[in-house]
Order: sequence, then structure tokens, then C-alpha cells
Amino acid sequence: MQSHSKILVWYKVASQQVVLGEACQDVCDNLVSLWVDTPTEVTDDLGYHMSLFGDDGRKIADKSISMLTADQLLGAKNNLGARI
Repeated sequence: MQSHSKILVWYKVASQQVVLGEACQDVCDNLVSLWVDTPTEVTDDLGYHMSLFGDDGRKIADKSISMLTADQLLGAKNNLGARI
């Protein structure tokens, strides 16, 4: 049976959440390991967050992350070499 768990990366603007995307599966096969290994940003002021959702679609947890971490989770690091 296929897992429907996912990690969403989002940005908080005022009282709204803007979803930037879903964490790339090629970053890590195990979403729980990815969640645990991702460093938490000390301050919440940057606005970048990641949320872990279970198979049933319910939010399990979220944490603040840095912009660099958000880029890495979204796979921007892999796409930089393709730009000219």
C-alpha cells in the first residue's frame, strides 16, 4: 500500500499561509527521517515553515525553517545547475 504522507513547505504572510510546494521525494525516501533531520529555525520571524501530514491528510506537526532549508526541501538546489 502506498503512503500518502507528505511534507508541505509554506510561507506565512500576515495571517495567511502561502504553500510553496511539497518536499521533493528524491531529497529523502523516508519523510519521518526528513522531518527529524531538518533543523528548526530558532526565530519564527522568517515566515518559512514545513508541515508534516499523515496518510489521512491531517496535519501532524509543523516547524519553522530557514529560507535556505525551504529551498533545499523544494529541490531548488538541484535546479540551479540547469539555469544559464
